[in-house]
Formats: sequence, C-alpha cells, structure tokens
Amino acid sequence: MDSFLDIKSMNAEEQKKIAQEIKRRIEKKKKSGILTEKEVREIEEMKLRPLPDILDVQGVYESINFDE
Repeated sequence: MDSFLDIKSMNAEEQKKIAQEIKRRIEKKKKSGILTEKEVREIEEMKLRPLPDILDVQGVYESINFDE
C-alpha cells in the first residue's frame, strides 16, 4: 500500500500522517479479527470510481420539481 494517497490540497506530511493512520487502523482490525488478510487484499485491488459531478446530476432533476 505504498503511495496510495494523493490529495492535492494537502502537503506531503499531512498525507503521510493520514496514510499511517489508515494503516494503523487496518492492522488493528486484522488483529481483532474484523478483517482477514484476504479481505484487505480484495479491498486493495478494488478500482475506485469518481463521484458524479453535481452539474451532470442536476440535469436529471431540472424539470421534475419545477413544472407549473
């Protein structure tokens, strides 16, 4: 899980702190049995999809709520 975090609005030190916290929490969940090594690998391999742009979504609703 090296360099998996890239947040442009944060400096490298802040990103490093967040990455360490994520890794710490994952290790804690593995030790407590909440997550298995297999589940962690499956999560690592997931492809993230971007959230839809709100400007694209508004086109769906523009005439439904405001027709007179």
